[in-house]
Amino acid sequence: MNTSSEKNLNAKFMTDALVLLMFIITALLFFQYSQEIENEITAVVLNSVNDINSSIAETRTGR
Repeated sequence: MNTSSEKNLNAKFMTDALVLLMFIITALLFFQYSQEIENEITAVVLNSVNDINSSIAETRTGR
């Protein structure tokens, strides 16, 4: 028969195994789509910089 401590140990092991599996899947997806992720991050950063530059230009011409 399984004691309470054995059940608790099994539950912890299953939790650890699921977390490890989640990290492995996340890493695989990240490497598979890394170019798309990089392109999206670059686009967001460049758009933010352009918005900041436009805001500064409007502020300077408005005064």
